[in-house]
Amino acid sequence: MILLKFKSESTYYSIYKCALFIIFITSTSSLFIYLNKIQPHYYIDEMFHIPQTLQYCDGNFTVWDSKITTLPGLYFLTAAILSPLNLCTIFYIRCINLFGTFANFYLTYSLMKQIHKNNWEDWMQLEIAYDITMFPPLFFWFFLYYTDVVSVNVVLLMLLLHFQSYYKFSAFTGLLSILIRQTNVIWVIFLTLERLVDLIHQHSQKPTMAVAINTPVHLKLLWKSIVDEANNGKISFIKFLIKISINLFPYIMVGIIFLIFLIWNGGIVVGDRTAHVPVIHIPQLFYFSVFLFSFLWPYMIPHCSKFFQSIQDHWILSSFIFALITIIVHCNTLVHPYVLADNRHYTFYIWNKFMGKYFLLRYMLVPVYCFTIYSALYGISHIRFATKINFIFCTTIALVLQLLLEPRYFIIPYIFYRLSMRKPQNWQIVMESFTNLIVNLLQFFIFVNKVFYWEDQIHPQRISW
Repeated sequence: MILLKFKSESTYYSIYKCALFIIFITSTSSLFIYLNKIQPHYYIDEMFHIPQTLQYCDGNFTVWDSKITTLPGLYFLTAAILSPLNLCTIFYIRCINLFGTFANFYLTYSLMKQIHKNNWEDWMQLEIAYDITMFPPLFFWFFLYYTDVVSVNVVLLMLLLHFQSYYKFSAFTGLLSILIRQTNVIWVIFLTLERLVDLIHQHSQKPTMAVAINTPVHLKLLWKSIVDEANNGKISFIKFLIKISINLFPYIMVGIIFLIFLIWNGGIVVGDRTAHVPVIHIPQLFYFSVFLFSFLWPYMIPHCSKFFQSIQDHWILSSFIFALITIIVHCNTLVHPYVLADNRHYTFYIWNKFMGKYFLLRYMLVPVYCFTIYSALYGISHIRFATKINFIFCTTIALVLQLLLEPRYFIIPYIFYRLSMRKPQNWQIVMESFTNLIVNLLQFFIFVNKVFYWEDQIHPQRISW
């Protein structure tokens, strides 16, 4: 959908926004009903999620399916909402994600207004909020009962509360997000480090220059602020550390609780751990950069000339990076058995028809990786340097330890990246929206029409992310 640029303050624009939101709710709800008629039975992991929720609806909180690998936050939430209303059926359980999708729009729109404030026109903030909400790998799950939508809900709420300076509530929401998906602890760490940087800035004796904040000099200035505090004397420095610790205490408590869980559980995964063994899988970052390009190409294509100019200006460094990525691809390209065997996912076809079938293709993609990584980094070059390093660090931790190539793992890093991008041109928003529209139409068309059967399954199988 492409928004007309009315004046943000006008009555007509307000009416237009309301009408557009009503259309969004109506069309999404209609599609939800239609897709539930197409897929009335459990879909893949729903065979674990929904029966577990039904157990909680019946008050059987001691029953647990060992095949489930996430904590039961989503099941508790769903049972708490539906059980008192006696609505614990597949249809209404799936409705949790439908309303979660509507909540995602509200949260992303609120975040856009909070992050960009008066620097962007309201129609632009509204359009990008719709683009993030209808981002295909996330929007697809609105009619099924998976953890993705509600997980994004809680992470976005945590981020919004952080921006609004409600740090205690933000940390508590972060704890709730971990109860839905354990890896969300990474984004709690992200906000903890962001808060730490903010606190150091507040205690800095000299304001940080605007020209330095998005360069490596920013880290040097942060370190200098800490050294200056230490030079003020031991008592002063201890007071400084205590004040920092008190301000970070809500986030630190979440970290301590999570650490206790790790020790008690013997790892981050609950239940069946055989498919989620941590590995070092660096090409995940390359795949993520291509993933970004697939949906944000209008913002990345314009960096082509800068990319080639950078190669000419720094050809020795560029050659080293090219060789390093080639070595990583050669030595660290790993594939999960699920990718090879489960033909209900797009990654099965990408790997078995291309990446796994044509060995040289892996190396032919190295220049593509170089460009997509360069343009992805350039796309957030305007944000403060410490935040950029923080995002890269947390994204690396979230992805590199995963063996499975799973687009769902890319969703939250993608949203954080998209929220941080610089002000776009009108044509870029138009093409981003058009890309999302086409991919959404294709993914639902494929899901509805591409039907096949497994010998050990009585119901038809379909393709998803």
